[in-house]
Amino acid sequence: MFKLLSTISAACAVLLMAGTASAQDYPNRPVRIVVPYAAGGATDFVARTVGDKLSKALGQPFVIDNKAGAAGAIGAGEVSRAKADGYTLLMTITDSQINNTALYKKLAYDPQKDFAFITQVVRSPALISTHPGTGIKSMADLKAKAAKGDVKLSYGSWGIGGLGHLAGESLNRSLKANMVHVPQRGEGPVVSDLLSGTVDVGLSSVASALQHVPSGKVVPLAVLGPQRSTSLPQVPTMIELGFKDPLYETNVWIGFLAPAKTPQAIIDKLNKEVRAAMATPEFSQQFVSKGFEVMNSTPEQFATSYKTEFDVITKRIRELEIEAQ
Repeated sequence: MFKLLSTISAACAVLLMAGTASAQDYPNRPVRIVVPYAAGGATDFVARTVGDKLSKALGQPFVIDNKAGAAGAIGAGEVSRAKADGYTLLMTITDSQINNTALYKKLAYDPQKDFAFITQVVRSPALISTHPGTGIKSMADLKAKAAKGDVKLSYGSWGIGGLGHLAGESLNRSLKANMVHVPQRGEGPVVSDLLSGTVDVGLSSVASALQHVPSGKVVPLAVLGPQRSTSLPQVPTMIELGFKDPLYETNVWIGFLAPAKTPQAIIDKLNKEVRAAMATPEFSQQFVSKGFEVMNSTPEQFATSYKTEFDVITKRIRELEIEAQ
């Protein structure tokens, strides 16, 4: 028995040492960061900025691979099936990891089981905005225009079942506006639709639309979240304006994840590097200047907030009877 226990202990020690050595050597080849949304959006920007920093810190390329479609399900599903060795990672938003669970009857991955949390890098308050051609300058103006019913209105979001769609549909029903939903494959196209006047109302992140606000090409009406955006402090929250849906208290986070069973030492190493970078004022300012709010969470903090948001968002998807098309 003593000999058996000694053998087991020795084997465990070898495995522990192998895991430690693996983390010490990691990475020793290029790492792929899958972004399940189109290039040019907020998630893509965060992934490229963080990826560049990790490349410099860890001495290997962190290559961005955009796999857009199905509200993030295509890219997220691919990462869920990847080898859990730290060489395929996911940079995504709330939608692919929470919304899709209620949105799709059959999902090729389980967001609650198939991923390991690394860090929530930033949050990006969702922005409800319009373009100057509508003549709408406030949420009260939108309400009044909807009440007239003489113009058919539309709203765009970054994908069916995403937070933008949920908030837009909640607003649509609240105002009895009968707005037509125009889904896109990412935030960049939503802002493009606003700039061209293709849609009357757009739901994107503050980060995606911010550069067009000073010129007046995009007119901000309200933000989601419990407090105003530090980048657009003049814009009220939906809660301030009297809208009660709990969806309006949520934010879109942009998080860094890995396939489940990725060695904890690799998770910790990535978390340490990203958080160290985000703690540097000159680096974090790159995000703040673009309209993001720094989160920089630990894996444990990420997991806790995820569980809280999961219940709120999936419940509202079912209540609004939104399904994938």
